[in-house]
Amino acid sequence: MTASLTCTKTRSLETGAVYAWETAEGDTGHILIDPAESVARPCTPEGLTLGEMLLDRNVGNVEKPDPDPKIRRAFLIAASVIFQEKERQGSLPDKITRTYW
Repeated sequence: MTASLTCTKTRSLETGAVYAWETAEGDTGHILIDPAESVARPCTPEGLTLGEMLLDRNVGNVEKPDPDPKIRRAFLIAASVIFQEKERQGSLPDKITRTYW
């Protein structure tokens, strides 16, 4: 079974960069990466944060996780991919595609 994830930067705001993400299975969402490029939070397409869940890449784990394991897992995967690519490129990317087996 192959799974894929695509993340695309859709907005740059004072509060950070908004990424839309989508899996090959049709799951979608948005993530806000703060201006320091170290904290990710679920958000609306406009960049308004949703709930209290966050991932601080300096700490390395999800804080105040969503009780729904599917939401929590999708958020963690998308945020991790964005942060990994930021480390690789040195700055936040405009688009990322990852394929998993």
